[in-house]
Amino acid sequence: MSYDNSANAMRRLEERFERLLLSLADMQAAIGRVQQPSYASGGGNPGGGGAGVYSIPAVVISAGGSVTGQTVSALVGGALVTANASGTVYNQMHSATVATSGLTIMVGSNPDGTYSVITQSC
Repeated sequence: MSYDNSANAMRRLEERFERLLLSLADMQAAIGRVQQPSYASGGGNPGGGGAGVYSIPAVVISAGGSVTGQTVSALVGGALVTANASGTVYNQMHSATVATSGLTIMVGSNPDGTYSVITQSC
């Protein structure tokens, strides 16, 4: 096999690998969507609680307040996938969260499809 043939073969393998990585990311996102709890209208989850831990980027949420339009992510197979592109997040904690870049806010799901702040990294 000549150098040109080897280089072409290597390039084809790299292209296949890149396509496989994209397919894997798509599958991880699909699995994340399937794993999301479904909510019945008018009653929420029969267990009365959410099911999962999610994260949002740093944003100020006042104590006792809420924000809307937040991108809520789940960790699936080591990769962040969007669980809700415009979620509502409530902060029932005694102090506000901060918008310092890199300080992830961990949230849990509520039976009505909203989220509650659990903690913020420091």
